[in-house]
Amino acid sequence: MVQLKIAKKIITSLFIIFFFFSFFSHNAISATTIEDTTFPADVGKTYSWKVTYADESKGAKLIYTIESIEKGVHNTIDALIVYCTIIGYPPEGGSVDLANNSLYLAANKTQNYLAFETYWWGPVMIPTPINLTLVAEAIHAYNYSIVDNTIIETDMEYSSEYTFNTKGFLTTVVAKEDGIMIWKCVLDTSEAAIPIGNYFLIFIVISVITLVYLKKQKIN
Repeated sequence: MVQLKIAKKIITSLFIIFFFFSFFSHNAISATTIEDTTFPADVGKTYSWKVTYADESKGAKLIYTIESIEKGVHNTIDALIVYCTIIGYPPEGGSVDLANNSLYLAANKTQNYLAFETYWWGPVMIPTPINLTLVAEAIHAYNYSIVDNTIIETDMEYSSEYTFNTKGFLTTVVAKEDGIMIWKCVLDTSEAAIPIGNYFLIFIVISVITLVYLKKQKIN
């Protein structure tokens, strides 16, 4: 009985320690909000977009990993600055490094400032509160209009439609020719970014061992 009580205290203590460690470590590395500007993703998390329509590029993916979010200065503006790594996966296989811990964007809502450094791979994550006019100007959209939560860019018979959700993530981008869809890329929700670190795995292993020990003690 004494051993059982000790084991129960150990596993309870582990739960408490893990909870506080997760809370404080998450807040320490995820400086997602600076003043009134918030970036929708967290440091260390990975997000992906995949091409779901187009004969030549169907199955291609873009993988974004958020490397850092911090306060800094960009073009003399105090701003929330985001760095990320971008890897492309062509449908034929292999991978291409498109950006390696590079400046993704700098934003400051108060000063109506938004600058993308890697927008040519798509403004897939934008700061909130969302300002699609600011986004369109930042990516140098040509002849654009905004309908609800979609930026529509038109160039002769071609058009591109960027649709965002309220959290600041690009959910779909569609390219059309003469009003007919020729290409589509979507946020890959099947690969949701779940923060499972080494400490969490260690906690799981110790907990399982402890539970097995408790079970054996009950049997004996």
